[in-house]
Amino acid sequence: MAASSRHPRADFPSLSHPYLIVNAVDGMEPGTYYYRRQSGEFEMLKTGNFRREAGYLCLEQPLGADCSVLVCYMADLERALGALGNRAYRDAHLEAGLHGGQVYLAAYAMGRGATGLTFYDDETAAFFAPHAAGKSPLLMVAVGVSRSSDEET
Repeated sequence: MAASSRHPRADFPSLSHPYLIVNAVDGMEPGTYYYRRQSGEFEMLKTGNFRREAGYLCLEQPLGADCSVLVCYMADLERALGALGNRAYRDAHLEAGLHGGQVYLAAYAMGRGATGLTFYDDETAAFFAPHAAGKSPLLMVAVGVSRSSDEET
C-alpha cells in the first residue's frame, strides 16, 4: 500500500481514501481496514471473513471473493465539490485511478495479479460505514493470487 499511496503531483489535495477487505494476506488478520497514508498504518475496522461480502459488492464477480485483498478507494464527494467545485468529481476519480494503477504495478512487481472491478455504490458505502460515512466508492482493485490458481500450482 505504501508504494501505491504517494499523492500525485497535482493542483488538488488528496481526495481518495483507501479501504480494504483483507481475505488472505500474510501477517494481517482477515477483516476490513482503513489505510492511513501519512503514517502507513492499517486501522482495523471489522474482524472476520468477508469474502462473500467482497464478492457481492463487486457486482457478484468471483474475483472480489477470491482475491487476497480488495482495495476500495472512496471519497467524500460532497465535501470535495464544496471545496473545489465541479472539477472535484474528475479529480477524485483521477487520483483513485492513479493510485489503482500504482497498486497494479506493485502487485505485478511482487509476482501477483491485480484487476479493477465494478461495484454496487450504495452497498459498498454502507459496508464500510460508519467509518466511511459520507464517502462514495470510486474504484475497486482486487489483488493477489486467486485461490483456484494457488491450488493448481
